[in-house]
Amino acid sequence: MPKGDHSGRTQTRAYTHEYQRIYAKAFKPLLTEPLGSYTLTGTNLFTTHKTLELKELNGQRFAQFTINDKPHLIGLTLDDSSASNKLYITCPKCSKQRQSLYAIKQGYYCRECIGLHYSSQSERLKHRRIRRIRKLRKSLYGCSHPDINNLVVNIVYWQKPPYIRWDTFEAKRNIILKLERECWGAFNPQETYQNVTFKP
Repeated sequence: MPKGDHSGRTQTRAYTHEYQRIYAKAFKPLLTEPLGSYTLTGTNLFTTHKTLELKELNGQRFAQFTINDKPHLIGLTLDDSSASNKLYITCPKCSKQRQSLYAIKQGYYCRECIGLHYSSQSERLKHRRIRRIRKLRKSLYGCSHPDINNLVVNIVYWQKPPYIRWDTFEAKRNIILKLERECWGAFNPQETYQNVTFKP
């Protein structure tokens, strides 16, 4: 979460960006590799969280970590129902299939089991509107527009992108304009100048 977003309040929530995590796609090559010992690379994890033993039981492969002298098993499940054959890793606590697991001292667990929150869950309404406006602007105009993140500049006079129909463009632009009006209507000038001091 950006610094200062708590506005002087004590942080009581733990957020996902504060923890290291492992992703399911990193384990996909292990589906065809021989069983044995492997090491995760490109992470700042402890040695016990990097070293794993690839094992197989009843045709099901899993990664076994030894953390705090205890086996920590993460199942590797391939989704054959999709064309991409997406791989999922199983949370050792809730046994649910996940795309990523977070590292703590006891091992790897999913966001829900640890009780982590996304930064956006603690954003104020104004900040959520700002993030939404910028996201819609980028989806309509792309990231190369010079004023794409500048909310002071209204998009009402921006030209239509060449790759979109007029009716689709106007519908999307009207949504952005409505959000911009709501954002500026909820804007409180006192928040901008509350930390400013003037000297004679």
